[in-house]
Parts: sequence; structure tokens; C-alpha cells
Amino acid sequence: MASELDIARAATGLAMGLRDFCRWSDATLPYDGQEQPVTLLSLWGQGAWELQAELAQYAPLVVQLEAELWAVLQEGFPGMWHYEVVELLGWAITDWIAHHDGVPPSRAWVRATLLQLAGQFFSRAPPEDWPALRAVLLRYSADLPTVLLPA
Repeated sequence: MASELDIARAATGLAMGLRDFCRWSDATLPYDGQEQPVTLLSLWGQGAWELQAELAQYAPLVVQLEAELWAVLQEGFPGMWHYEVVELLGWAITDWIAHHDGVPPSRAWVRATLLQLAGQFFSRAPPEDWPALRAVLLRYSADLPTVLLPA
């Protein structure tokens, strides 16, 4: 079972992805026709707390997947999960919101994106671990293109 601290760390990683998006991508957001840049919060149309909560709601899913993947590995993780998967998921959710007029992605889209990021991440794991890792990912989605690890 995931600890509260594990969930808090995942929520923080998702928020760090949002932060990184805002740091590096706000310059690419459109203008409102009055020479005023559109900000992520103006697109979102709600408060900053609500935006952070939109991302944080996925922390339990991230932690559950992480634990299940960890359990089948013969060796340790092939990189930094929180930087390479969790933060990138936060960035991707934020990017979706920015490019869809403030509308958040569906839970199915977030799950598929998480699985794609996890598949990319674990493609660096030893090939002998791939079947077990792939089996875990397929429990979350039967959509084979989403799960990138070869059989």
C-alpha cells in the first residue's frame, strides 16, 4: 500500500512538471488580441490551487503503477522515475490544458500518457525484465500501441 509520503512526492513531481511548463512555455501561449499574453491561469479559468489539484489527483495512480512495476524488476529502476516520468506527466497535462483552452484532459488520456512515459522509461531496463514490465502495463491498458515495451 502506498504511503502518504509516496503520494505527496508524486503530487510534488506533477506540480514540478507544471512549474517547468510555466517556466519554459508561457512565451509560446497565444495573445488575447489586445497585446496581452494569455497565461496558463487565464486559460484555466480557475484558481492556482485548483490547477495544482487537477494534477495532484493523479498521484495515487502514479504511485500504484510505480509500486507494481518495481515489484517485478530484477534490478533497480533504469533512471530517475520522478524526474523522467512523473514530472513529464505533469508537463504533459499542463501542455494539454494550455492547448485545449483550459480544459483538462480525460482520465483515459492521462492514463495512456503515463503508460507511454513508463514504457519509454523502462525500455532502458534489461530486456529480460520487459515481459514482466509489459504485463503490468497491459493491466492498465490493452491498447498495445500505448504500451511501448516489446513482447
